[in-house]
Amino acid sequence: MSQWFGAVTDIHDLIQLQERQSVLMAELQHRTRNLMAVVETVIRKSLASSRDMADARARIDERFGALSRVQGLLSRRADGGRVTFDALLSDELGAHVPLSADDEPSRVTLDGPPGVELRSLHVQILALGLHELTTNAVKYGALAYPDGRLVVRWRVREAPQEPPHLLVDWRETGVPDMPHADEPARGGGYGRQLIERALPYQLGARTDYRFEPDGVHCVIELPLPTTEAGSRLRHG
Repeated sequence: MSQWFGAVTDIHDLIQLQERQSVLMAELQHRTRNLMAVVETVIRKSLASSRDMADARARIDERFGALSRVQGLLSRRADGGRVTFDALLSDELGAHVPLSADDEPSRVTLDGPPGVELRSLHVQILALGLHELTTNAVKYGALAYPDGRLVVRWRVREAPQEPPHLLVDWRETGVPDMPHADEPARGGGYGRQLIERALPYQLGARTDYRFEPDGVHCVIELPLPTTEAGSRLRHG
């Protein structure tokens, strides 16, 4: 009898393993297709907004770097875990600017709850949005000027009969020569297009991108996973 129970247990474990492998394979295939679509868009948009091939190559290298970083985050997830917003934000900002320093205060302030899980299918395009905001701040915005400051705040909004949403407020100050609201964005405008068009279309996000008198102000609101585990992390 014990041998029969042991055989049943072995078969049950084998079935669970096969089901898990099928889920992982489906996720890998979907992520690969999604990544290829993102890569194609990055190349096309980079070429269209560049001055010459050298400029295009630099832009493509930077954006591929952002995709490489987010792939690293995805690959380091614990079994069944998700990428969190604070990890994604810190990873991208930290690749371009110091987030803390022993000898002087950081010019970047991050303020929000840790552990806010993101939908896996949202991570790549959101990472590109954060990359564009970051590199524009470094090249033309608050982080290009000694007195410039960047504050990023985020919180989770929950309401009855609605999925939870992540609200991200990106605020730059100390930029002395901001373009007027009706002027084109510097650097070709791909970052603004991505935030105002791609994020709403692909993520169901609501976005507001503005040129304030002293810096860029961008607000992004996007839906979050509704799993019980995700809820525990968001409130933990």
